[in-house]
Amino acid sequence: EYNGRKFVFEIQLSTTFISVIVDRDIFYRLNDYNIIWIFNFEDNTEYVNLQNLMFKDIYYSNKRNVFIFDTDAADKSKEVGELVLKCRWLDENGSWSLDKYVTLEMLQYDEEYNKPFIFDADKAYLEKHPECIEKRKQFEFSREYLLKALMERQKYEENIEINQDNTENGIVVDRDCAVFVDGRYVVQVKEQIDSDIFQDFDLAKVKPAKWISSVMPKNSTVGIDINCVSYEEYISIKNELGMNNINLVATENNLVDKIWTDKPASVISEISIFPDEYNGCPSPQKRQLIAQTLRDKDLDATVICDPESICWLLNIRGKDRAYLPVINCKMVAYSNEALEWYINPNHFKDENLQDQLQEHIGHIDIFPEEAFDDVLDRLCSSSCTVYVDPETTNAHVMTKLYSGGAKVSEGLGLCQMPKACKNHIEVAGEYKAHIKDGIAMCRFISWLDNLTALDKPTDSDETFLRRVEGVDEAELAARALSFRKVEAGFIEPSFATISALGPNAAMCHYNHENEATPRALGKDCLYLIDSGAHFIEGTTDITRTILVGPHITDEIKRMYTLVLKSHIALATLIFPKGTSGIQIDAIARRPLWDCGFDFAHGTGHGVGHVLSVHEGPQTISSRRSTVPLVPGMVLSDEPGYYKEGEYGIRLENLLVVMQCTQPGMQHMLCFSPLTLVPFDKRFIDKELLSQKEIEWLNNYHQNVNNVITNAATSLTEDEITWLNKATAAI
Repeated sequence: EYNGRKFVFEIQLSTTFISVIVDRDIFYRLNDYNIIWIFNFEDNTEYVNLQNLMFKDIYYSNKRNVFIFDTDAADKSKEVGELVLKCRWLDENGSWSLDKYVTLEMLQYDEEYNKPFIFDADKAYLEKHPECIEKRKQFEFSREYLLKALMERQKYEENIEINQDNTENGIVVDRDCAVFVDGRYVVQVKEQIDSDIFQDFDLAKVKPAKWISSVMPKNSTVGIDINCVSYEEYISIKNELGMNNINLVATENNLVDKIWTDKPASVISEISIFPDEYNGCPSPQKRQLIAQTLRDKDLDATVICDPESICWLLNIRGKDRAYLPVINCKMVAYSNEALEWYINPNHFKDENLQDQLQEHIGHIDIFPEEAFDDVLDRLCSSSCTVYVDPETTNAHVMTKLYSGGAKVSEGLGLCQMPKACKNHIEVAGEYKAHIKDGIAMCRFISWLDNLTALDKPTDSDETFLRRVEGVDEAELAARALSFRKVEAGFIEPSFATISALGPNAAMCHYNHENEATPRALGKDCLYLIDSGAHFIEGTTDITRTILVGPHITDEIKRMYTLVLKSHIALATLIFPKGTSGIQIDAIARRPLWDCGFDFAHGTGHGVGHVLSVHEGPQTISSRRSTVPLVPGMVLSDEPGYYKEGEYGIRLENLLVVMQCTQPGMQHMLCFSPLTLVPFDKRFIDKELLSQKEIEWLNNYHQNVNNVITNAATSLTEDEITWLNKATAAI
């Protein structure tokens, strides 16, 4: 506070994105703060065009002033004994002024516009450019406008707000209901909810806490089931609501469960031992690694609530969840290598299982899952120092530890990085799994191309329609699965297949099973299939966009080629050690950005080894992907383009991070493709590809041909002919 005014100095010391700036700027303004942005100017010029930024998104923030806190400003602050900033502003020529040092006392105030500014730089600009005065007024923000802007700019989550009173007639419900989805579902959600009941909001535009703050009066109370939200998200919501004087309290029960009368029963599957010949590191070695890490950090124990981490640690798998081969359980691992496993006893119906597990894992103490709160109490009473991952641990566990007096240390789960960095046995298994998957997908696309037979110029539209009659998205997905099932070592699909024709492909995570009548072949020229499998050797995930009908347009060819260019940009990248996904996401997007396009999902996600097909902490995205990529990590490369109501294009391979082998580049990292399936060349506009991109595509296709033909003994002559044609050089 200074002279009766509240100031917030928002310091952006690293890469700054406009959406982040605007989100925070709006938040502070809603709470009557004067917000002053301080940029690490040198680091941000490549990421934020400050001139455009001041003119557009936050023109109203500081009236085209930028404040910089660098080493010079820090030295000056020490010299004068108070905060000193460098100031720059745009002159009448649109150029940045020379640096000028300013202090809080030098801040003047514009009563008319109720915003702080520096000196008369802005006034002088407006005097020379009176046409900007009206433009200035367009950027003045009332509280109502800011609330509207929040809806357009903030991020996502999910909230159902229910206020209820008990009366003689039962429960009277006064509702404001909202569903929050990320960019993959913004089209789909509108088709699957009742818009008379639910509002829907997009990722990166509205956070639930912001929405609640806009519809609820101050001093309201909001309930939350802390068993269903991570501690990290819980604290974020609680803090945001607290700033608006709204209380967040834990509900005694889950309100959705109270009305979900037909909720499916929990699955209790058989525990399967994942053999050492496939995992590459016996479980006793993994528990020694975790225990040593705890000792190195001077910690007593770690609480693990992530079933994937536990199954990785114990080298077991299960089928408690669809498409995710895990057993639902919790664990506490100690620095002396002891393990306490909290699991439903019904998993041990096989009398010999515990003996087999002891031989495979070593000694482990097993407790019923409902006793997990007891060990939390014990950790609190014994004053243990406990390590917990707030992102994978629910808020109930964390709040119980904190309220019970445990010494809690937070950080990335100790299993996360070793699980993500596959050892050489696991990487070799991934290559084997992708050969099997490549054979299956090549056979599927060969069958589909033969069905559509678009290379027959004598076909009329009527002939084509008769040939494909009755084949819909469900049949296509089932056919792809059938080719995978015949491959040795197939376990199950790694996720629900996205089988999407025409406009359905514009919904990133469309599911034909939600449709009363899946779309049939014959109406569209384009088909997108995103599918994968768990094999005993590894996990696959692939997306291809395939020509399935006549009348392909130049627009579709152009967009397919731009998506392919984006895919190649990432696949061919060589990068230094220490690079994270957030640093390379823009490289993949650039071919689309250069033409004014983008996609609303991440460029790539991590993939587990016969575990989750969406594995962290590695990811390639503009949000939160700050974990460095290291050899052995498996990620997807899946740029896309989606035109709502018409079509969608996505091209996805899995890649493994490896050390670069090019001469003189061995200190760098690169990607090696795992996926072995041709891209549909019929969509490609060769004129849009560079020579290097053409060389990459031809080399990739030649490798697909060599590996698949050498490995597949089951390919028919027709399938081999198709493969040779599909992989021929362009």
